[in-house]
Amino acid sequence: MKMPSVKKLHLDLSTTRIENLVDGVFAIALTILVLNLDIDEMISHGREVPFEEAIVMLWPRLLHYLESFVILAVFWTKHHQQCHFIRRSDGGMLWINLIALFFVSLIPFSTSLVGDYGDRHLAALIFEANIFAGGIIFWLHWRHASAGKRLIDKDVGYDVVAFYRRGSYVIPLASVAAMSLTIFSPRVGTMVFLFVPLVFALMRLGFSVSPAVRAGRA
Repeated sequence: MKMPSVKKLHLDLSTTRIENLVDGVFAIALTILVLNLDIDEMISHGREVPFEEAIVMLWPRLLHYLESFVILAVFWTKHHQQCHFIRRSDGGMLWINLIALFFVSLIPFSTSLVGDYGDRHLAALIFEANIFAGGIIFWLHWRHASAGKRLIDKDVGYDVVAFYRRGSYVIPLASVAAMSLTIFSPRVGTMVFLFVPLVFALMRLGFSVSPAVRAGRA
C-alpha cells in the first residue's frame, strides 16, 4: 500500500475562506459592541433618574465603545492589508487566525466589563490584556507569513515586509503603555488606544517619504 508523502500533507491553502471567516467575526464583534450602550439599564440601575442625567451617566460606556471600535477597526484594517500580500495559507496560518478571532470575539465582553467597572483597576487591566493578546497574535500572523517570504508574494520588497512588521508592534506596545497608566488611573489608561490610528497614520506618512520609496518612484 502506497503511503502519502509528508510533502503532500503540507498543502498550500487558499486564503479566501480565512478572509471570509475573519470578516464575519469582525462584523459581528463590531455590531455587538453597541449593545453595551443600554440607556434603559442606566435609568433603572438602582434608582430612578431623569433621562438627561442617564445620558450623561452613559459617557464612560460610550468612551469604551469608541476605544474598542477603534481597536477592532485597526485589527481588521491591518489584517486586510496583510492579506493583500499573502498569496497562500497553511495549517499554522489557519490556527493563528482562529486564535486571533478568539481574542477579537472577547473584546465585546471585556468592553462591557470595563464599561460597568471602569473605575476598577482589574476591569481595565482585563480589557487591556485582551487587546495586548490580540496584538501579539496579529504580530505572529505577519511574522509567520513573511518569514522567508513563506506565504507572501515573492515580489514584495523587504521594505514593505519591515514596515508591516514594525506596525505589528504598535498595539502590543500601546497595550503595555495603557496597563502602566492604569496603575494610576484606569480610565486614562484605556484612552491610550484612541491614539493608535494616529501612530499608524504617522508611520505611513514616514514610509511614503522614505528615501527607499522615493527611489522606487523615480
